[in-house]
Amino acid sequence: MSNIKQNGDFSTKCFVCDKKLEQKEFKNEITNLPVCAQCKGTEQEKAKEKEVLDSLADGFVCGCI
Repeated sequence: MSNIKQNGDFSTKCFVCDKKLEQKEFKNEITNLPVCAQCKGTEQEKAKEKEVLDSLADGFVCGCI
């Protein structure tokens, strides 16, 4: 999520490698964030996906989920 924190504009960068995208090439189906063709379907994408989702809880645990 480094590209979100740096400039707040994550819609024009690959959420995995931070490569600037001229257009939205693909979207990650889980996070709905843009991903470039080189990162699509890779282990790096899966790891970043997990990192992004894990950071949503920010250390909080809720029994209602």
